[in-house]
Amino acid sequence: MNANIEILDHPSAEIVIAWDADSSIDYSYGGTRMVHPETHLNDSQEICKRLMWSESLLKNKLINSALREGALDHYADRLPGSFLDSTVGGARCVIKPKHQDLASVLVQPEHQAWESTISPIFEEIGNFLNQNQGKIKLTPDFGRFAGLADVLNNFTPHSLGIECDKGGCGGKSSYSATGIIAALEVLGYDKRKADNVTLIGSAGAMGSDILKYLQRQNYRNLAICDLAYDDPNSGITPPAELLKCSSKPGAFTIDCLERGGLIIATSVGKELENSLWEIIPHGTIFLLAHNMAVPLGEAGKTLMQGLEGRDILAIPGQVLTLGGALTSRVEWFWRQSNPGVPFDKPLAHLVVADTIKFLVNKIQLIAQSSSITPYEAMLKYVDMEALMTTPIETVSYSGF
Repeated sequence: MNANIEILDHPSAEIVIAWDADSSIDYSYGGTRMVHPETHLNDSQEICKRLMWSESLLKNKLINSALREGALDHYADRLPGSFLDSTVGGARCVIKPKHQDLASVLVQPEHQAWESTISPIFEEIGNFLNQNQGKIKLTPDFGRFAGLADVLNNFTPHSLGIECDKGGCGGKSSYSATGIIAALEVLGYDKRKADNVTLIGSAGAMGSDILKYLQRQNYRNLAICDLAYDDPNSGITPPAELLKCSSKPGAFTIDCLERGGLIIATSVGKELENSLWEIIPHGTIFLLAHNMAVPLGEAGKTLMQGLEGRDILAIPGQVLTLGGALTSRVEWFWRQSNPGVPFDKPLAHLVVADTIKFLVNKIQLIAQSSSITPYEAMLKYVDMEALMTTPIETVSYSGF
């Protein structure tokens, strides 16, 4: 597999942008991630390419396939023109601040220097998107706050996730949460409220939305976990009435995994492969609702088969969390068809829920008929089995 990659050298940050250049698509789309200032440039590129191929492109291919199969045709009279016929590819942006002081400011929107620090970086990105005439669109979404997309939108129209009054979806996390809730319902877990439920990442933007849903629906044996709860400097405390499980950077803890029942992980990524997953009880449903949930290559295939062998239903993150990518696509076509009209958020939530219910059902049917894992079935559905075998390559490169 191949990727195009551009490196922008800004005085404050190294910016890596990767995208696929399929001429048949409407545009390439993806989110952003900020990495630590000490990250080597080669590592930033690998992170960017992996996220572009195995997250952004895969999610958009799932959406493309669902549209082709008519999953949303019943909304044809409400959706913007050309949306149902759209085909979108993958893109991704990784920002590496050049100094830790800059990185600290970039994640604090309340900091007096935040806007003056982030705006020049986003201006550099915006100029690049404009030069590519809209063939690449991004949602800047790192950090636990809204408004990043609107800052980028000051420099380019190709920023998605902007405020609703301007025709944007207003950020991705609530739509991603809607998708995870839809998966719970299609799997029948909305009727099993006495079972153990463990929510990992419950203090994050998406996790907190899911926590509110679980509490509203009166799940009775609910436990929560987040790195922020165990960080004395975070200022974030868990709800006193809920069981708190311990957290660990880079891995899922034993007390989270051994509860079984339903485990929902809205975490950073790469935790499962570094965890003692063999202790997960048989019959557990594991929603891996985050990016980089499954390792690339044979390691990912083997890991998912290992879980399947223990009668653990593991649903991969790409199908669970594509609500943000889907809503961003609706936004773009909405803005073209309805200039100046506020975005229809209720419609977008319906679109996300129906799409993910369709895809979860589809993937389960393929898995059952082919005797493969849901992860393998997802890749088979969009002809991306190569993610289990083929290294990611770069075909064109520019930069400093």
